Amino acid sequence: MIALVLDRCKVPALAFSLGMFIPLELNIPLLMGGTVNWFVTTRSKDSVVNKARGDKGTLIASGFIAGGALMGVVSALLKFGGIEFDYSNWWANHLSELLAIAAYAALILYFILATKPKNKQTKRE
Repeated sequence: MIALVLDRCKVPALAFSLGMFIPLELNIPLLMGGTVNWFVTTRSKDSVVNKARGDKGTLIASGFIAGGALMGVVSALLKFGGIEFDYSNWWANHLSELLAIAAYAALILYFILATKPKNKQTKRE
């Protein structure tokens, strides 16, 4: 029933359902990624440049996702091997939150700058 109402209101049911079932701490990075993608792919009047920037951004993001997955495997192997780290003091420190926000902002800035064409030759490719 909800999908029918969403369809009549021109809201994609899949996007709505993902927003409903994925926790907020995972939805915020998805929203930020979509915002960065929109920003990167709408900065030029040339649609070819915008598409190239979007494709390059997708490639970089895929690399970050793969790297995160590999580090998850490394973390699981360390835990399986009996190596555990105590982060309780780190999480209790409020500066850790500021550092995380700064790192997140730096990552977003990197994505924006890394997708910009370097010169006119790159723009045409």
